[in-house]
Parts: sequence; C-alpha cells; structure tokens
Amino acid sequence: MKKHILSILLAFSMLFQLRADEGMWPLTLLQKIQDPMQARGLKLSADDIYAINHASMKDAIVRLMTKQGRMFCTGEIISKEGLMLTNHHCGYGSIQELSSTTDNILKNGFWAANHEAERRANFNIGLLRKIQDVGDLVMNGISIKQDEATRSKAILAQINKTKESLVAALGEERNNYVVEIASFYNGNQYMAMFYEVYRDIRLVGVPPESVGKFGGETDNWRWPRHTCDFSMFRIYANASNKPADFTPSNKPFAPEHHLPISLSGMKTGDYAMIMGYPGRTTRYTYSEGIKYLGNKERPMRVQLRRDIMDVYEKYMKTNEGTRLMYSDRLAGIGNYWNKYNGEAHDLAKTGGLYDTRKAAELKFEQWVRENNKDTVYGDVTSLYDEVYRALNNYGLYPVYFQDGIGNSQAMISALGAKGLADALKLNAKDTAIAQGMLRNNEENFKEFDAVIEEEVLAVILKHLYEDLDPSLLPADLTAFIVKHHRNYKEAAKSLFAKSLFTNKARWAKFLAKPNAKRLESDLLYKITMGYLTKLRVDMKPIYDGISSKLERANRLFLSAQLEMLPAETAIAPDANGTMRLSYGTIKPYNARDAVFYSDFTTARGVLEKFKPSDFEFDAPDRLISLIRNKDYGQYADKDGELHTCFLSDNDITGGNSGSPVINANGALIGTAFDGNWEAISSDFAFLPEVQRTISLDVRYTLFIVDKLGGAKHLIDEMTLVYD
Repeated sequence: MKKHILSILLAFSMLFQLRADEGMWPLTLLQKIQDPMQARGLKLSADDIYAINHASMKDAIVRLMTKQGRMFCTGEIISKEGLMLTNHHCGYGSIQELSSTTDNILKNGFWAANHEAERRANFNIGLLRKIQDVGDLVMNGISIKQDEATRSKAILAQINKTKESLVAALGEERNNYVVEIASFYNGNQYMAMFYEVYRDIRLVGVPPESVGKFGGETDNWRWPRHTCDFSMFRIYANASNKPADFTPSNKPFAPEHHLPISLSGMKTGDYAMIMGYPGRTTRYTYSEGIKYLGNKERPMRVQLRRDIMDVYEKYMKTNEGTRLMYSDRLAGIGNYWNKYNGEAHDLAKTGGLYDTRKAAELKFEQWVRENNKDTVYGDVTSLYDEVYRALNNYGLYPVYFQDGIGNSQAMISALGAKGLADALKLNAKDTAIAQGMLRNNEENFKEFDAVIEEEVLAVILKHLYEDLDPSLLPADLTAFIVKHHRNYKEAAKSLFAKSLFTNKARWAKFLAKPNAKRLESDLLYKITMGYLTKLRVDMKPIYDGISSKLERANRLFLSAQLEMLPAETAIAPDANGTMRLSYGTIKPYNARDAVFYSDFTTARGVLEKFKPSDFEFDAPDRLISLIRNKDYGQYADKDGELHTCFLSDNDITGGNSGSPVINANGALIGTAFDGNWEAISSDFAFLPEVQRTISLDVRYTLFIVDKLGGAKHLIDEMTLVYD
C-alpha cells in the first residue's frame, strides 16, 4: 500500500512538473534551494542575497509603484548615488508625461548633463526591508473546513489587525513605510512585506523611442530581439538618506548595496539569476479553467483589444502628435493583447495542458480516497466544475467591463462622475466635487482625441451587443442599439454629439453649474452606469458564488498538495507581486522543427531589420553609423561583436520587467524585458524545454548611454568589473 501511495505522489509531482529549478522563489525559501543554485554555478550564499541584519543583494532591487501604491515593474540600483535602471517600457508613462511636441524626449531621447538637469518623474519606488511570517497571527483560530464567507471575513479582520500592529511598531518611521500582508499557496500561508517608499524619483536618461522600442509589436514576445529596452532614473532622499517629498534640496540616495556591472559578458551554460517582482501566475489552474480560458475568455479578449488597437494605429501612423498622445495607451493594450493571443492558442491545444491537468486531478482524487481525506478535500473537483459552468455563462461580462468600457476614455469619465451625481442628489448646492473636476478638466482632456475616441466607442458598443447576451445588458444600451439598427458608428456618433463626457467645453460648462438631473439624463452616463449596476448589483450574487467556490477549491487543492509532498520538498508558490528569485543558465533552444535559436543576438541584427521611417524598425542615423563602423569601444564581446540581447531559462512573468539578470558573482549582466512566444502560456505551466527569458545585454545599454547618448559621466559613476 505504501508503495502504491508513493507512486501516486511521484506521478502527481511529475504531472505538475515540480522541478528543482522551476519557480519564482520567495526569499524566505532561499536556504532550501541554496544547494541546487550553487550546483548550477552560484558563488554566493543565500545570506548574501537576502539578509535583514546586514546589506545584501535585495537592497539593490526596487519595486516601481504608482503614487497610489500599485506595483508595476522592477528596477535595480547601479551606483552609490542612487542611479536606477529599469526597462524603457516601464519608464514609458513618465517619459511620455515629460514630453511635448516641442520637447519630445520620448521620440528624441534625453540625457541629463548633471543632477540639476534631471526631471521629476511621477512614481515612487519601494525597497524591501524585511519579510515576516504572520501566518499564526492571520489564521489564529481559523479551521481549514470553515465556510469561505466566514473564513474570508475573519482572515481580512486579522490581516487588518496584524497590519495595524506592525505599522504602529515602526514608530516615527511608519509614514515612510508600506506594509503589505500577502497570501501564499492560495491562502495557506501569509507573509508581511515591509517596503520603505521613496517618493522623489527623477528621470536621468532614456534612449530615443526608436532604440528603446525597436521592433515594436512585431517583435513583442518574439526572438530574436534587438531592442535596447531601458531607461534610467535616480532616487533622491533627504539629508538623513530617508524618503522625502520632492524638493530641490534632496540629495541622491545612498543605497546599502548597488549592483556592480560585468563587462565580461556571458556564454552558454553560465549561471544566471533574476530578482524582481513578478505579478501573477496561476500554475495550478483546474483543467476546466484551462478549457474555458483557451476556448472562450482569451479569444474574446484578443479580438476586443485588437479592434481598439487598430483604431489607435490607423491615426498614430499619420500624425506625430497623435502618436505621442496614444503611444502609452497602445503599448499598454498591445502588450497583453499579444500575450492573450498566444495563451489562447496554447491553452486550446489538443493533448496539451488540459490533458496534463486532468490526469493530475485524477491522481489527486485517488489520493483523497485512499487516505480517507474526503471530509476535507472531497468536494474540491465538484466545486471547480460548478465554477467553470457558471463562468462559461457569465464570465465575459466583467472581462468586457475591464477591456471594453475600461478602454473608452468617455466611458471612464462617465464612471468617474458617479460621486458627483450622488453628492448633487443629496445636496443640489454642493458643488465642491464639481469645482474640483473643473480644475482638472484641462488635464483630463489632454490626451483625448474625439475622432479616435468616437471610433473606439463604436468598437466597444459592437462587442458588448454582439458578443454578450442582450437580455443581461442594460435596457438603455439594448434600446439604443436597436434604435440605430445595429449601426455602431452612427450610435457612437450620436452619443458623441450630445454627451457631457465627449467634449471639453461642454463638460466645463456643465461643471460650472452642475445639476443631478442633467447628469443622469446623459445617455452615455446611463449606459455606462447601467452596465456597472448589472455587474455590481443584479449579477453580484452570481459572481459572489463563483468567487467563493473558486477561492475554496483553490485553497483546499493547494493545501492537499502541500500535504501530499514530503516535508523536505520545497515548491514555489504562484507569483503574487512580492519579491522573488529565479535561477537558471544562459541557454539557446529549439523553437520548432528545424528552427534553432542561438542564445544571443548582435548589432548586425539591427542593420538587418532597419527600415528608415518605419513605425517599428526605424533607428537613429548615428546608431546605424556606429554599428556599421563597429565603433563599440569597451562594450564589444570577446568575439568582436556588440551583443544586444540574450536568452536564459529563468522563470519570470509580468512585473519582472526591468529585473536585473545577475551572474554567479553577483554582478549585473542584463535587464529582463520579455518572455518568448513558444512559452507564452507559462503563467499556467513551466515549460523547461522552450521557456526562455529575453534580456537586454547590459553592455548594449552602456554602449547606448556612452556612444549614442554621449553620457559617459553616467558610466563613470557605475562600478564596472571584469569577472
């Protein structure tokens, strides 16, 4: 019997591909994986990477955060004066905000000659100071079998209580910290993350867009790559080296550790590790979830996003001002359009991940029966089946709210007016909110092109009505579409001609003398709010039921897996926006039959792809000249070529953008910026044979800074090593 159970565990482990080198590892588990990392070539100890009592590598890794606190990328500190490196696409929004048609640094690039010339960026960074296990506090007195609603309420209350006590214990430092309590293993473990948040960040340098985004959407998620995807910022602090709001008297931040930069390059088989903030993975998605995503949810997202992107691109290609205005929005939609497109293809494959998961679930059910675990885990698979039956009927409505309504500037503005409508209904003379909106009116319409937005609205109206069940849509929406005989362009034109939210002057005039009746009679407002009401009121019981069942099934399934595997076995939990480490090697791959990809590219590829004046493959004349003349200086590889990008078999996902790629000695060799098409569904499963991280070779970064940007003073403040 013991041998039979062991065979079940081994089969289950193999089906979920629990490899020793797979995973985005929490720093608290580094001691458990130190030996396999060192076997791969690492010359450091786990304590060199993560320590709270002395400086360690983690002190050079930063979490990029919006002013509102949302994490969006990773960066690394590369000098003792707080110089920070991240991806071009991570700094894109700030660079765009600092650009204008008369000073278009997004297009032309920018290099600050000194500290005074650096420009204020509109985001924060967080430095992880320590991690604390708070599972006993959060789950005190909570049973694994407790019903999900009661359990979730109790967990939330104890998270809030625990967070309050942790923040209070920081004393005078509490205003400089964000403490987040994160769930691991689907609610089976809880850790507190202490981030010291620096609020004065300034742009130091960025290459021209044609360099930093070379290849555009055509090359996105593809290999070979030749984009120089980086931007540089500096962290500033007060006289005590502590966080402070922007003021000219602030000084460059002095980090506890900064990454030295290797000029030696790398070769196939060399150790490589990545530290950063991967966003979300769902490596344990149920088989029916794989089917739902691959056959329905992802294809619908792809088509909706593609149709919106087509509108943007049509106008961006003909007008430079429009290109500047919509470039960040196109990049945001396009990045995940590409990803969802690949996932739709991979997840729907016959004999693929669905079948692997189904086999694993059968082994799990067998383990439950043979170990008399029915009272705890017996309803897991039935809960999953109920969830995905419901999602097939109702799952697209919130998706279309996010990817449809959420991509119409007019509809977003309508949603933002709800607070004003509520205030006016309570007190018709209360115009405080309206006056605040009026002050922000110019900014709100700064990146609003009425022609583009009208076409985008037409696209969204079409998808809402054609793709969803009209009986579950707001009555105002269905009546309006029927009235216009499903002519969506005419419908959008009608809304734009009259709505408050489609014209800056019209909206300003209303805000000067606001009234609830006029606002609530606006048809665009009624349609948008009607959809929101459908989601949050009419269909709320359905979504609450789906969420509760899915949360319970996920939690119990992971609890069972932790119980099934030997105690000494370490498995990496799904990514959840907390700092992780992945390790691997520099490695090429066979993409498909007769297609082998080398593990690095060179500047020759820039010349091969170069198309003057092209939307995606243009490049500065100066760069083309430098490459043709092989004027590479100290940044050339031993082979005499300028290496541009490279591959490694590290495990990463969204949020890792900008993460440092670090060699065996702890020196920076590159910056991660993408995954590859053949493993685009890697959020659902690690694919060791083809999964690769695409990174920018740091020597190409330095070449652009020095040779193209003429900013050698930035090179001089870095620590360059040959190791």
